[in-house]
Amino acid sequence: MFSRFKDFVNRHRRKFIVTGVVVGGTWLALRYAQRKLREYTENEAKEFIERNRRQQHFKSTERTCDQTILSLSPAIHEAIINCVNTEELVTELQTATTGKYGIWERLKVRAFTRIAALVYANSMLVLLLRIQLNLVGGFLVRDANGEGVLSTELQHLYLSLCHHLRDTGIIDLCSLIERHVQPIMENISLKKQMSLRDTEELFWSIQNSVESNMYENPIKSMAKFCIPSKENTDTGCLQEQEVQQLFNIISETSDLLESDEAASLMRSCISQSFAGVIDKLADQFAPINHSEPAPGPSSDKVADAWTSAVNGSAKSSFVHPSNVTMPLAKLIPIVNKMTELSPSKKDLWMYQLVRNDLVKVFGANVYEAFGQLE
Repeated sequence: MFSRFKDFVNRHRRKFIVTGVVVGGTWLALRYAQRKLREYTENEAKEFIERNRRQQHFKSTERTCDQTILSLSPAIHEAIINCVNTEELVTELQTATTGKYGIWERLKVRAFTRIAALVYANSMLVLLLRIQLNLVGGFLVRDANGEGVLSTELQHLYLSLCHHLRDTGIIDLCSLIERHVQPIMENISLKKQMSLRDTEELFWSIQNSVESNMYENPIKSMAKFCIPSKENTDTGCLQEQEVQQLFNIISETSDLLESDEAASLMRSCISQSFAGVIDKLADQFAPINHSEPAPGPSSDKVADAWTSAVNGSAKSSFVHPSNVTMPLAKLIPIVNKMTELSPSKKDLWMYQLVRNDLVKVFGANVYEAFGQLE
């Protein structure tokens, strides 16, 4: 019996070997496929969790950025009001008995300087904080992976650099803008009748003049107004290695502020803000003493006018705001009042700038670039 079995095995040995190889190979292949599938599933789950974590962290960073911008904008606004003081001129104008013309001449320069400075400073603040907070947010994502990229002291010191814009940058910015506003306003008489279009062209002239000099253009040199120099940066609370790291981050921030993309966004924010100024001024150019047509005839005279209007024979009394004019002397107090700061008044244009989609995308790109693992 054993000899028969032995002969059977010998006769079919090749078949047994092939079958064993096939079965064993299939089993190994299945085990390998199962392991790879398990690894793939685990990697997908980890990537999903990581993406979700980064997304939630980015949304949190965006909320923090919006809140920080809105909380710091009143300080920027107040710094501009203190730097370009029109209230003292208004008080002097109300109490003076002579020399009022000279006071008006100074007031018109300061009023338009203040509103232009507010436009540029708000745009700078939005871009600066978008860069700073998204840069730190990107590093914090890497910190969550155990890299320990930024210390708490370094973060605080870096974020506090934005105070340079409030303390020193505003003074330099207001001085620069006033030098360009003064020759433009000197050529415009207080008696000149200004339409809404004339006012828009006036703001365009101010913007064009401020940005005409490539060496003083605040768009091209935002870093000078927003970030202090190394000599004026207090690094006493940092270790030597952290000091070098801080200066590297400051250099990265300066490069971002002076990049072509940031310059393009700055121009977009400035144009958006000046458009907001014109929209608010349009309300002041509404026709005066213009009554709405009555809802129906109430007397014979009104009935005749109503019939004529329905038949199209009556002339329309509507006057478009663009056709309304007012003397520059009347426009100055309106422009000056727009820049007043009060607790119950929302900061001019800031909410529109915070919601600017292009600036948000720019911040997201900064976050992604500095959040990548090296």
